[in-house]
Amino acid sequence: MIYLAYDGSLNGDWVARYAIRMASRSPQKKLVLVHVLDGQMPAERLASKTGNIEAESRTQQVELIRRTYEPVKKSVFHSLIQTIPEGRDTICVCGTRVRSRKKAYLAGTVSAKLLRHHRFKVLAVRVVQPGMMGNPRNFLMPLAGHPRKFQAALPFFRLLAPDTEKVYLLRIMSVSSLRYHNLSLRHTHSLLRSGRAYIDAVAEEIAETFQPCPFYLDTRVLVSDDWPKEILMHANHLKVRMILLGASERTLPARFFYYDNALERILEQTPCDVGVYRGL
Repeated sequence: MIYLAYDGSLNGDWVARYAIRMASRSPQKKLVLVHVLDGQMPAERLASKTGNIEAESRTQQVELIRRTYEPVKKSVFHSLIQTIPEGRDTICVCGTRVRSRKKAYLAGTVSAKLLRHHRFKVLAVRVVQPGMMGNPRNFLMPLAGHPRKFQAALPFFRLLAPDTEKVYLLRIMSVSSLRYHNLSLRHTHSLLRSGRAYIDAVAEEIAETFQPCPFYLDTRVLVSDDWPKEILMHANHLKVRMILLGASERTLPARFFYYDNALERILEQTPCDVGVYRGL
């Protein structure tokens, strides 16, 4: 089942279009809109906005189920995790924050806490191009080399795939700046071979999953000391409409903070929509 963590903002309205699109491709064709009553929006305004989402859902043959709750422990996050059922069959769609002065897009938000909660699947979306109506069609998918390959992304991508035209898989063999500037040609080729073997296996997995593959599939491998920069450059050059990026599963604090900072850089500078996902 698809759940939408809805905050009532304009950005939330844009994110809702992704949730509706995904729900229209789900077996249930239902979308559960969950709103925690935090006192930020008058009841009449909330009813009007959720009514608009319900009308838009009907155009996609999706049944919208509206649920509002009083906050638990004065926390929107705790309210959501007590409301949204745990399990592999649950996908929660949420939004990143509209950036204000000295605030990050994701860090410190309810969405960031949901991504780290790890008891149901989560897709946090930053919408840059609301005119796409939650239907990006062209994707850049950076791959970090996880042993599960495409499996973490599959539940989300499967719900977007029917309208997809192009998918660019990008494997960045990331090294430190010091190491990068001292890499031998032999070591560079070794990294590229390893990256190529991985990304070819992912491409084969995708082709088998969606056989016959209904979209153009492209694979790219490179070595870099600045993977956020490479992602942004490829997104610009390829003119993709969404970057679909897996959340970090690292546990060491220093590495986790580094990933958060790099992710914020992508969210800040992105030319297109960004979806940050975490599977189970």
